[in-house]
Amino acid sequence: MNELQKEDIQRRVARCMPWILLFEFFYTFNDNVFNLITPNLSEQFGVTPSTISLIVTFSKLFFGIASIVYTALSDIISIRKVMLLTSVAFPVATLLGVFSQDSFTLLVVSRILFAVTIAAPVALQIIIAIKYFDKLTAAKYLGYNTAIYQLASAAGHLFGGYIAEYLSWNLVFLIPVLTIFGLPVLFKNLPKEVTLKGSFDAVGMILMTAISTFLITYLTFKMQYPLLLIGAVVCAALFVWHTFKSKNPFLKPELFRTRGITRSLIVGVLFYATQIGFYFVFPFIVNKTYHMSTSTIGAFYTITNIAAFIIGMFTGRIIKKIGYRNIALLGGTFIFAGLGMIAFFVGFSVVFSFVGMGLFNIGYVLFFSGYLANFTQLLPTHQHGAGIGVEKLVVTIAASLGGAFVAMLYGQPFMMTKIVDFSANTQTALFSNVSLVLMILIGLATWLFVSVFGKSFNRQEEFGQREPGTSAQGQV
Repeated sequence: MNELQKEDIQRRVARCMPWILLFEFFYTFNDNVFNLITPNLSEQFGVTPSTISLIVTFSKLFFGIASIVYTALSDIISIRKVMLLTSVAFPVATLLGVFSQDSFTLLVVSRILFAVTIAAPVALQIIIAIKYFDKLTAAKYLGYNTAIYQLASAAGHLFGGYIAEYLSWNLVFLIPVLTIFGLPVLFKNLPKEVTLKGSFDAVGMILMTAISTFLITYLTFKMQYPLLLIGAVVCAALFVWHTFKSKNPFLKPELFRTRGITRSLIVGVLFYATQIGFYFVFPFIVNKTYHMSTSTIGAFYTITNIAAFIIGMFTGRIIKKIGYRNIALLGGTFIFAGLGMIAFFVGFSVVFSFVGMGLFNIGYVLFFSGYLANFTQLLPTHQHGAGIGVEKLVVTIAASLGGAFVAMLYGQPFMMTKIVDFSANTQTALFSNVSLVLMILIGLATWLFVSVFGKSFNRQEEFGQREPGTSAQGQV
C-alpha cells in the first residue's frame, strides 16, 4: 500500500470516528440513566433493590462478553462486516426497550440486547484507532473516548432524571435510534479488509457466560438458591478442562504465566467491582436518606461528572509531573477518601454525600489512566492484544459481580448495625457499612497494586517506548 492509499484510508476512517464515538456516548448515557433511576424502577415493578440490580449487572455482563467476542472476531472477520451488522441490529434492539415499560422481564432482556449490539462499535473503536492511525492520532481518539464518557455520564445524570420524572424512562431507549443516520457514512468509508483464516472458541465463550450468569444471579438473590452456585462450579470445572484441551481457547493460559498479570487483574477486578457497586447503591443513599427527587439527584451527579471531566482533561499533564504509577495511587487515594466521606458522614448533610461522590469520580479518572498504562507494561509486545482483551473481559465480569455483591448486602440484618456511622439517623447504618466494605476492598486493591508495580514502573514518558519484543515483567 502506497502513502496516497494510506492517507485516503485514514481520511475515510476519520469520517467514521464521530459516528463510532456516538455509540460510546449513548452506551454511557443509557447506563447512567438506569443507574440513577433504579429506586424508581424498584417501586414501579414492585421488586426488591437486589432484584432490580439485574438491569445493571446483566447489562454489564453481556456487554463484557460481547466486547471480547467482537475483539476476537476482528482477527478472523472483517471489522467492517462486524461494525455494519451490529450497527444495523442496534436500532432494532434499542427500540424493543421502548415497549418494556410494563414488563420487568422485557426490560432486562432489552438492556441485554442493547448491550450486546452496542458492544461492537464501543469495543472496536480502540482497535480501529490503533490499526489505521499513527500513535499520536490514535491517542487523540482515545482521549476523545474518555471525554465522551464523562460528558455522556453528565448528560445521563442531568437529562435522565428529568426524563424519568417528567416524561417516561422508556423514552431513554428511543434516543439512540439516531445512530441509524450514521450507517451510510460507515458503509461508504469503512475499509474492506482481507480476512485471515482462524477459529473462535464458542464453547469457551458459552461456558464463561454461564459461569458469570450463575454467580451474578446467585448473589443477586442473596444466596438463597444453592443450585445456582453448583451450576457455576460445574461450568467453571468444564471451562478449565476445555481451556487446557482447546488449541485456541477463549482465555489463553500462557498469558497468566506472565509475572504480575494475575495480581494486576485482581487489582482491576476490585476497583471495577467497587465502582459499579457504589454506583448502584448511591441513588438509594440520597433517595432514602435525604428524599431527593430523581431530577435533583441527576443535577448533583452532573456536577461531579463535570468535575471529573475537567480533571480528566489534565491527566496527561499530571502524568508528566508524577508518572503513571503515582497517578494511579493518587486516584486510589481519592476513591478511598470519597468512600470514607460517605461511610462516616452519610447521616449528616447531603453535601458530604455529593462531595464523596465527586472525590470518587475524580479518583477513577486518575486511577484508570495510570492502571491501564502500567498493566500494558507487564505484557510482552506480542501479547498486547490478548492481554488487553482479557483485562476487558475479566474486569467487566467483575463489575457485574460488584453490583450483585452490593445488592446482596442491601437490607441484610447484619448490615444494620452502626459501626462508623455516628449520626442520629437510624436509617443510614446500611449505607455507611456498604461504603466501609468498599473502602476495605479499595485498600486491599491498592496494596496489591503497590506489590505488583514498583517504583520502576513510574514512567513519565510514553510507556510504549521500550525496545520492541521486551516486557517490563523483570522489573517487579
